[in-house]
Amino acid sequence: MKPDSMKSALLTPHAVTSDRRPHQPDIDHLLPYTPGESLQTFSQRTGIPANNVIKLNANESPYGPVPSALQMLRDHAWYNQYPDVQAQSLTEAISRYTGLEGAHIVLGHGSMEVIRLLWSLFLSPGDEIITCSPTFSLYTSATRERKAYLRNIPRRADYSIDLAAVLAELTPAARMIVLCSPNNPTGNPLPEDDLLTLLKTGLIVVVDEAYVEFSSHPTGYAHLVPHYQNLVVMRTFSKWAGLAGLRVGYGLFPQWIVSAARQAQYPFAVNVAGHLAATATLNHLDEARERVQWIIEERERLSHVLAGYPFLNPIPSEGNFILARIDHQQVSLCQFQSTMEKHGLLLRYFPLLDGRHDYVRVTVGLPEHTTRLAEAIEQIRVTV
Repeated sequence: MKPDSMKSALLTPHAVTSDRRPHQPDIDHLLPYTPGESLQTFSQRTGIPANNVIKLNANESPYGPVPSALQMLRDHAWYNQYPDVQAQSLTEAISRYTGLEGAHIVLGHGSMEVIRLLWSLFLSPGDEIITCSPTFSLYTSATRERKAYLRNIPRRADYSIDLAAVLAELTPAARMIVLCSPNNPTGNPLPEDDLLTLLKTGLIVVVDEAYVEFSSHPTGYAHLVPHYQNLVVMRTFSKWAGLAGLRVGYGLFPQWIVSAARQAQYPFAVNVAGHLAATATLNHLDEARERVQWIIEERERLSHVLAGYPFLNPIPSEGNFILARIDHQQVSLCQFQSTMEKHGLLLRYFPLLDGRHDYVRVTVGLPEHTTRLAEAIEQIRVTV
């Protein structure tokens, strides 16, 4: 072929075609994380206008950001500029909030990015990570991405971790133990004695505190991080601060991990809007904590409402959600979901979560949301 002809062929789009895609072994094993259905998708699927839907499936705050955060977002005039790469203002605010020095803090685009960062630092192909199911399913997909193995130790009947079983499953390939406290979706916290026992294993122990602000111990285990070289605590502004759409999370790491974590990140871990809103939230804690208290109070009412139906068995929760087992002998999961959707209620469902029973998880919403949920469930009661 003449040089001109070769150049023409190279510049012609799709000059070489094939029906067989290239083999990509690094992506063939991936397992996607499935989040809760969006408001828009639910509206399109059911035909119910979005403004008539009550979305209680993703543990989002029904109150949204505090007014001072919204005002700061409105007043900011430099969205055309990159955020502070050092995130000084936000890091200082988190330091005041947690009581830890900035040298322990690593920001992330939501706690999901902190999870991915940790997994990339400590997991290699063939390694093992231990968690206790049922729990947050992202741990599974993040582990598969690293070509590692997840050992799921079933929780006890009361959804506490089976500490003896966890210790019995430790192998030379184990690298991390990850536990959510309060646990998603069951809502129960991790006792400190169990945590201290797990720390003695020498493995990296990750405590995911996405819901800690709603718990009976809202300061969580942050205070232990400076004292243990193998403890990592993860937090997020998505739930308690009403900033799920802005994706702001952080990890509290032993200092020896921090430098490696920051080097492994791309610059600008949190966007400008996230910086502003999270900082404003921490600077106006009274407003944010008042909203949290409203949710805690409504959680108690929601639990009482759910417990009033013989076909629902709600689990005591310290999160901003309640998981309830559905008695399939009285009502099927399909019947329950169908009735809820007809009333414009978007909830999260877990078929055979424990291998035997179906469950529904309800995010704590506004008082009027609980009332509408009760009205919908009442429609089921009269038919069973």
